[in-house]
Amino acid sequence: METPILQYDSGVIAAKLDRTEKELVHKVSFHISCGESLTLIGETGSGKTLIAQSVMGVLPGNVKLVSGEILFCGKALAKGKKLRSMLGREIVYIPQNGHEFLDPSRSIRRQMFDSIAKLGIAAPQREAFARKKLAQVGFTQPEVILEQYPFQLSGGMAQRVTIALALCSKAKLLIADEPTNGLDQDSKQQTMSLLNDLFPDAAKLIITHDISVAATCDRILVLCGGRMLETGISSEVLTAPHHPYTKALLGALVENGMRETPALRTETGFCPFYRRCPSARDRCRTEMPPRKNNGREWWCCAE
Repeated sequence: METPILQYDSGVIAAKLDRTEKELVHKVSFHISCGESLTLIGETGSGKTLIAQSVMGVLPGNVKLVSGEILFCGKALAKGKKLRSMLGREIVYIPQNGHEFLDPSRSIRRQMFDSIAKLGIAAPQREAFARKKLAQVGFTQPEVILEQYPFQLSGGMAQRVTIALALCSKAKLLIADEPTNGLDQDSKQQTMSLLNDLFPDAAKLIITHDISVAATCDRILVLCGGRMLETGISSEVLTAPHHPYTKALLGALVENGMRETPALRTETGFCPFYRRCPSARDRCRTEMPPRKNNGREWWCCAE
């Protein structure tokens, strides 16, 4: 059986406060194999970005992976300088905003040449290599783009440049955090198609709150309050959700009437959706939601 590119078990990710420690992510686990895509979805604050940051070793200063295990190609993921040397080469990140990610004071040429140099490509070949990568992401005049600065590009163009930069690597794992943020629907689909076409063999971890983007991925993991609530094949989860939270996310879509999920009770429970869950029971307050499995996994007391 093929070893997954990424095997992730968060254990606990916690933030150190003045006198206490606040748990932010609890027992989230998943794996992604070669050529496979997994999307993390959930509201703001559900823990999606923290999970990605923990993989890249860039958690905020007061946040740490208290326990858990991260394996990369079957071995414990490196830390410190060794991990940093892997970023941009084997582990590649695509941000949610190309303009904010790119250095506004440096031309696209200089930024691309920095990445290309890490591949060991000699200086005389870098121009042709950069043009090729820009052409791969859809630029018809890559020589013009190389001369420009990030502020001269539209949002969609800047995002395509970040994908071209990601192509200047030997990516085994691609992490994309809201890669379609601010793009129209056509541009979203084009971006996701690009990622699949240009990184066919990489394991892809896609972070999004956009259901239409999640639907393009192979598998989905639904997060709420730093906990896993449902996971499975994307098409199955999105067409026939089990967990009340997944149903609420889908109900909030414009095409489904934008139904909001107001707070129904003031007390909290073990399930992070307890206060807003229309199907909550008394046991949801006092015990961990049980794991259920019928070819798909979800954690709920209500069903």
